[in-house]
Amino acid sequence: MNNPPIELLNDFNRHFQTSMFYRPGANKQITGLNRQKLTSIIAVRFGIISPTLVSWLFQTNRHQALEHLNKLVKEGLLVLVKTHRSNDSRIYVPTYSAAKYAEQLTGIQTYFRSKANPQLSFNHNTVMHDLINAFVLLRGIHNWQTDESYTPFWQGFVTEKEFKRITNKDVRNIDGLVQESDGALVAIEVEHSFKNKTTRRQILLKYLSAIKAGYYSKVFLVSHSLDILNDAKRLNNQIIDELTSASNSKYKKDYLSDEDAALLEASIIYRTKFCNEINELFYQ
Repeated sequence: MNNPPIELLNDFNRHFQTSMFYRPGANKQITGLNRQKLTSIIAVRFGIISPTLVSWLFQTNRHQALEHLNKLVKEGLLVLVKTHRSNDSRIYVPTYSAAKYAEQLTGIQTYFRSKANPQLSFNHNTVMHDLINAFVLLRGIHNWQTDESYTPFWQGFVTEKEFKRITNKDVRNIDGLVQESDGALVAIEVEHSFKNKTTRRQILLKYLSAIKAGYYSKVFLVSHSLDILNDAKRLNNQIIDELTSASNSKYKKDYLSDEDAALLEASIIYRTKFCNEINELFYQ
């Protein structure tokens, strides 16, 4: 397996080292400031944030989450956008001031495309997918065992927007890139809908190319639906079998060696852990 250029790894590491862990303060003033900072960084890194995410992350009720977000609107850091695509019927998008604020906090240059109409600053068709993706990436950092020992699934992450900006166009964009405690890089993919066989075959081949190039060593597929994950696993296994078959003629140009097939099978992990949590948070 190759490694991507050192410049690319350095770009990844800058994002991995950005702390996305929420720490309440010693008093209300410090807690409020910590929440303002983290909310602004999340909004800038993902492009959107919602009351559901804020309520979960800060362990507050909906009223308190709305108060917090609307305060940041008054301070010019967020803009409220009402949309039926969100389970909250609203989302909040960052302003230019938020982008500069996040840049100051993280030390990482932000890229902000100013649009007069906030409705044009995000993809309405992927709102729920994007909110779930933000939850999963943040959830991996905020994890405790039943004995209350802190055991994060990963140390930091690169968002979809950031990954796309850092890598070249030949690499399939992913929903997130995380770094585990042993330093391993893992792609996160949120499966929000069923995909047909042709689409899954194209995605599998892109995964293989990125894994062999060293962009990541594993792919975690997560979803709100166990049925979607099971269907993804069924189709992926079927496609791998077909592409390694000696009698394969339909997709001969996509033929996989036994080594490539074994690499794919070992690298794709179906993470069912998040299904119930996503459903409880976003669909109930």
